[in-house]
Amino acid sequence: MTPSNSTIPSVAIVGMGGYANHHRNALRRAVDGGRAVHAAQVALPSDLEAFADELREMHEAGIAIYDSLRELLAAERSKLDLVTVPTGIPLHRVMTTAILEAGCNVLVEKPAAGCIQDVDAMIRARDAARRHAFVGFQHIYRAAAHELKAELLSGRFGTVERVRGFSCWPRPATYYERNGWAGELAAGDTWVLDGPHNNANAHSVNFLCFLAGSTASASALPVSIRAELYRAKPIRTADTVSMRVQTAEGVEVCFVASHSTEENVNPRFAVDTEYAVLEIGDDAAVTAAWRDERPDEELTSAAQVLEASSVEGAIARVGGDASAPVCELDVARAQTLCASGSFESSPIHELPAMLQVEGPGGAVAIDGMSAAVQAAFAEGKNFGDLGLDWATAGAEIDLVGYDYFPTFRSQRIGNDAPPR
Repeated sequence: MTPSNSTIPSVAIVGMGGYANHHRNALRRAVDGGRAVHAAQVALPSDLEAFADELREMHEAGIAIYDSLRELLAAERSKLDLVTVPTGIPLHRVMTTAILEAGCNVLVEKPAAGCIQDVDAMIRARDAARRHAFVGFQHIYRAAAHELKAELLSGRFGTVERVRGFSCWPRPATYYERNGWAGELAAGDTWVLDGPHNNANAHSVNFLCFLAGSTASASALPVSIRAELYRAKPIRTADTVSMRVQTAEGVEVCFVASHSTEENVNPRFAVDTEYAVLEIGDDAAVTAAWRDERPDEELTSAAQVLEASSVEGAIARVGGDASAPVCELDVARAQTLCASGSFESSPIHELPAMLQVEGPGGAVAIDGMSAAVQAAFAEGKNFGDLGLDWATAGAEIDLVGYDYFPTFRSQRIGNDAPPR
């Protein structure tokens, strides 16, 4: 239900292909519900043929169509309440800052950007423009995520000690062939740092950092990280990662994921507290397993968890609903800090070719990787902590005051091998 003091936002979307389709579907729901107006659309010249029918329908509906963000902002900036940016990582900083400088609110897809200095530049642009800059981390747009955070902050489960997550998401060669930056560390002069924890599973890392935060609306502040990066695919970046992050709040963040597993297992999470372990399934249901003799307690069932759209959440917020859950850049920054630190902590190690097997859809996989990922998750450890033959421990990297990737200076805490 739209609040009585709300407005109906005018919205533009940048791009037609890839994830932009999800943004258009979400905006269409908002338009059909009388909660937004699809005012304008950017369609690159390369999109004109592939999306000819849809663009014709937009034109007939009175939606202004432009072939670049530059032209959109020049013509429409004073009329737009929100511009969404479902584009690739290399464009996040430049497009987000351009939209903010034009005086518009923006929703950029996750991750916020490829490296920490890009996110910080986006935050500065947001603050100068006095506008909103949202990030499409879907978990944070769910009311259930905020209800869980409130439970953790209530003290009912005692001190939060550690948050954990994992994902086994095998990806075939086509996943890395879909654009020019997938599987890359950089695109030209722009850092991408593609990898499970900074792309497909970036939302998982962001969710864990949010749960570890000490206030209702904040993520935890990472202060150090020890990570391990590996690859089985013929790519320049990592397809497998484990990391342990220490935070200023005293909550450890542990995450492990691989695109080279032999089976698909959707992301799952756990929160280790003083009195219980909260288990969060791939359906987002939450169960508390008490450490004493009490029976398990279902906090949130799958039926209670409603799907949430970052586009619709952003529309609600700019439309005047101050209670609408959103993910601001400040919340998303912790994930980017972890990703940047991980690439300082570890070189990208080649996984043994002798362990390669065929995974789902013909994807290159590593024999035993699914079990290794889930074992690391269960124990809250890195691969190297498990004593695996192929695992190599990373250096511990100090993240206090860390604001530029790569530092090109030693940040070792201890006597580990220096960062790459």
